[in-house]
Amino acid sequence: MGIVQKAGIRLTIFSYLGAALGYFNKILLFTNFLTAEQVGLLSNLNNISVLFAQVATLGISTSSIRFFPYFNAKDKQHHGFLFWTNCVITVGFVVSTILFVFLKPLFIQFYSKSQMMIEFYYYNIPLALGILYFQFLESYLRSLLKTGVATFTNEVVSRVLITIIIGLYALKLIDFHQFVIMYVLCNGILALILLAYTAYLKQLFIAPVKSVKFRRLFKIIIVYGIFTIMSALGGTILVNIDTLIVTAKLNLGQAGIYNTIFLIAAVMTYPYRSIQKIAHPILARYWKEKDMVGMKGLYEKASLTDMVFGGILLIGLWVNIDSIFMFMPKEYSAGKYPFLLLAFSKYVDMATGLNGYIIVTSKKYKSDLWFMLLLIIATIALNFILIPMYGIMGAAMATLISISLYNLLRLAFVYYYYRMQPFTLNCLWVLLITIVVWAIAAQIPTFHNKYIDITVRSIVMTVLYGGAVLYFKLSSDVNALVYNYTKIKYFAPSDKK
Repeated sequence: MGIVQKAGIRLTIFSYLGAALGYFNKILLFTNFLTAEQVGLLSNLNNISVLFAQVATLGISTSSIRFFPYFNAKDKQHHGFLFWTNCVITVGFVVSTILFVFLKPLFIQFYSKSQMMIEFYYYNIPLALGILYFQFLESYLRSLLKTGVATFTNEVVSRVLITIIIGLYALKLIDFHQFVIMYVLCNGILALILLAYTAYLKQLFIAPVKSVKFRRLFKIIIVYGIFTIMSALGGTILVNIDTLIVTAKLNLGQAGIYNTIFLIAAVMTYPYRSIQKIAHPILARYWKEKDMVGMKGLYEKASLTDMVFGGILLIGLWVNIDSIFMFMPKEYSAGKYPFLLLAFSKYVDMATGLNGYIIVTSKKYKSDLWFMLLLIIATIALNFILIPMYGIMGAAMATLISISLYNLLRLAFVYYYYRMQPFTLNCLWVLLITIVVWAIAAQIPTFHNKYIDITVRSIVMTVLYGGAVLYFKLSSDVNALVYNYTKIKYFAPSDKK
């Protein structure tokens, strides 16, 4: 896991730098300078546009990573891979846009309680275009194992741009309508940055290239894309559909509160996302080389590392959640217990490792379609049932149930066909440490000053949890990370299982 570890650490640093900026934007600026309804509108614009872009890709983003190893030849312009895949997503965007325009009457009916959603309906089209091309170029760069700039752009640059425009709004230099326009333009700027970086790498091969290889594999790539798009779309639905249904069944204000706590819980996934970005193309190479031993090792180490980081973040966020809400208007504190369920759902997703990527990069990638169809149906049904009954708590319940079911099915599938599962004995020890430290941290008395409260709880939790994980050398990758930065001999990595 050397490549994954080194690159994953760098990406995680970028991710947490972005998370700090994201917290500053979404927790301090958005909640205090925008109304809950305006926060809900922005989150819904983003959610709809992400779904729009996901459909428009026609699965090409996933296909790029899966099949690029067969085209990788810089001296031959990668056999026209970038040009032809760009043609596919252009067609996908045009068709999706036409469909989106025709769906407006249904949209108006569904969001009859939220006039702001209808007012800004067409803003989704340019926003989706920026997201589409950012994702497309990011997947191309991931195939080239060039992930640093894309991650930095997505996690840091995007947040800096948002900070600037919310600052302009807070200073009353722009109105909310202009704010939304600038918000949309920001996503286009991010795509242009990746375009410029690709050109800098001399990998921007956009001229038409006659490619026998692409013509021979085109049908396979498209079929693969059609099947995997449902998997990717299902993942996007999981992340976005609850906020959209909260808006329809409740109101934009509740959607703003729910989306804010969802973003707080999402901080847990940054190590997981960083490892996934690196592991995905490596898994594709393992399948090509039929290296099942390497794949099993990667599967186990990724799960263990994710559980270590997920555990400390789960505890840290929960024991500090009351103090975190003190930075926001009082109405946001209604999201405390929904946040806990969302945090549990993130932990489940992290603990189950790379099961989804193993399936979608294998010859049985079509099977993930059926899992995803089941998940989409379950997610939508649970949200429609539980949100009217329990409000945003129902949305969080639906997310936890859906993600747990989905990952359980994929775990069983990978084990049945490939005799691989990600859990080792050390995973159990990490889980036990997480439970014990959580119980201890919960006994710390509350301090009236939120800064002191967060500091004390965080220090105690970090020392207890981090100390136990490092002392018992449960994860060689985590110990290697600490050893490399501290050079304390005891923290040298261990290979024990």
